[in-house]
Amino acid sequence: MEDRIIIIANLRLIDNRAEELKATVKDLQAHCLKTEEGMLQYDWYISETSDTIKVLETYANSEAVLFHFDNLKPFSERLAQSRSFVSLEVYGNASETLRARVKKINAEHYTVVSHLNKLK
Repeated sequence: MEDRIIIIANLRLIDNRAEELKATVKDLQAHCLKTEEGMLQYDWYISETSDTIKVLETYANSEAVLFHFDNLKPFSERLAQSRSFVSLEVYGNASETLRARVKKINAEHYTVVSHLNKLK
């Protein structure tokens, strides 16, 4: 659990394309479930006003996050049609490789102070 990385991606829905986004996310999550052992959580949420999207992601470690970034590339074009990127937050003791990978998008990092988590 000490190596666990939590990601919060903040996104914006494009042109009321919620149904298109939902279909893409369904396919993406099925793909990730089959191919990503280090992915522990990958939840998508949309605001009641249907314009703000939050993606809550939990990974076993930094390497699992990096694998996910590469693994979702086949879905990038479909995702780009229905959502735009706003910001990324990284929680946990991210590796230097992960920090370097998200530096270009100005990700905000939060280092662990303490863990209390009943998730298994």
